[in-house]
Amino acid sequence: MRRPPAAAALVTAALVFALMAVLAKVAARRIPGPEVAFIRFAVGLAAFAIASRRIRMRANNKLGLVMRGAYGGAAVLLYFLAIAHLPVGIATLLNYTAPVFTAIYAALFLGEGVTPATIGALGLTTAGVALVIGGTAPPGSFGIGPWQLVGVGSAMLSGAAVAAFCIAGAAITGPPALARWVRPRPAEWALLLGVGLSSLVAQLLMTHALRYVRAAVGGVIAQLTPVASLAVGWALFGDRLGELALVGAALTLAGVSLGTYLAAGRPADEVGD
Repeated sequence: MRRPPAAAALVTAALVFALMAVLAKVAARRIPGPEVAFIRFAVGLAAFAIASRRIRMRANNKLGLVMRGAYGGAAVLLYFLAIAHLPVGIATLLNYTAPVFTAIYAALFLGEGVTPATIGALGLTTAGVALVIGGTAPPGSFGIGPWQLVGVGSAMLSGAAVAAFCIAGAAITGPPALARWVRPRPAEWALLLGVGLSSLVAQLLMTHALRYVRAAVGGVIAQLTPVASLAVGWALFGDRLGELALVGAALTLAGVSLGTYLAAGRPADEVGD
């Protein structure tokens, strides 16, 4: 049976996640980050409720789902806080250092081999991220502050982590969202709905594709999201991109290209043969 093009699905998911980040940044101009995250999870829960009426859903690994939901929910809360306080490209870049942690966790806990080519791709993308952060920092600054650390924290939790995800996420983001609730305007409701739907579509594409590629390779391809977010942030929000940042973006794209090649040429179940 011919497998679906997993690499293409991952690339599409990465671009849709970038769209979600941009919509969240626009919404967060007035709406607090936790509220944006809470509504994002509420949209996911509504979609799950609709789907469950047509598709029978049964949990085979309840503990895994709880852990996925807890880690993922906390990661999204930190990510949306970072988006609210940082340029959208930088917040997304920090969140998308998650592949480094994913590769480490997969090797330690899943026994998943990490090939030299994958290590090289991860090295390229990590170096690219570091250069972009340094290239967009104010003069005399390394670009690392409290909100940058929040972004890295979201990456660490993402690397450890769609119903359980949304339930736990809504529970985690609900209290801070309700504590500082701002009533969205009609245009903001449209933005928030776009955040939820784009995140849902991207998550489904990514989850489907990751069945056919290794976790580390999938994480490399995901680096296309922050590069796209940087480009849109520059075009729409006037975010500063210096020469060093452009070099970093180029390195990240090189890593993404290598990761896409690896995903297209070696499916997940071939690892260890």
